Amino acid sequence: MSSNKFFFVFKDTLIDNGDSSLKILTLRNPATKNPSKYLLRRNDSKETPSVLYEVNCFNEQHRSWFIDETVCSNGKIFIPTPIDPLFLALPYLEEHCSEKAVPLDQVFVDDKFPLTTSVLVEVLESSRISLIADEKRAGNIVAYKYNETKALAWLVAKCKRLSRVVSKQDGPAARSMNLIKEEKENELEENACVALQTAYGIVSDYVSLEVCRKLSVALGFPEDENISKKRKSAVDLESAVLKKIKKEDIHETTPIKLPAAEKKVSAKAKALAKAASGSKSISSFFKK
Repeated sequence: MSSNKFFFVFKDTLIDNGDSSLKILTLRNPATKNPSKYLLRRNDSKETPSVLYEVNCFNEQHRSWFIDETVCSNGKIFIPTPIDPLFLALPYLEEHCSEKAVPLDQVFVDDKFPLTTSVLVEVLESSRISLIADEKRAGNIVAYKYNETKALAWLVAKCKRLSRVVSKQDGPAARSMNLIKEEKENELEENACVALQTAYGIVSDYVSLEVCRKLSVALGFPEDENISKKRKSAVDLESAVLKKIKKEDIHETTPIKLPAAEKKVSAKAKALAKAASGSKSISSFFKK
């Protein structure tokens, strides 16, 4: 039995390039702040920039892999998918350079995740950082100051682009939009709203709760649809579900006693009772 092997599903273009190397690393999740696994494809050619992927894991109990002549007891499936590194950069820019411009090698500093600085500097071009920050130059020094207006505009544009893709896809979102199309008169506006809400839900998984709330307002969603109550973290949500299931299993409720149903008396029984109302019991004749 072997458990120190892992099964990855790669896209052909990810591994066909012989000039690139792949490395699994741990960085801080921009939404939950917890450790998450990422894949860095580093290209030897300077003309091709390095690319960052998030590693999604599909796990199911009682699953193993047969690899050559061995059995791998780790039956998880890991699927790397591209991620915009600006999502990872956003919380660092917001935290370290909201008040003043700071060089990048001082912005992406994280004591718990020491690879953050080198990785984000490697995968982010200055033109991309300028989408959410203002660039300041003093001689050879380049510094950046976080710009919330720019950041929200970037997120809104991303949601709108994603909504156009979502509206063309088959699946639950498309089926719900078809249902709305049948039930609503203004079908085009309703369909666009559903697609935008779906896109917003996807994007919100990569930013903090506070940014989610501001993005919701920027998209023009009603206040009661804000994300402020959406997610403390994936771990907190899972814990809450488990507690709820446990509570239901042990039935922590007091049974309610219902009043006994009133017995129905037939007309014949009523007549017999009336006839016997003035009579004595037969046992009374034997008493002294």
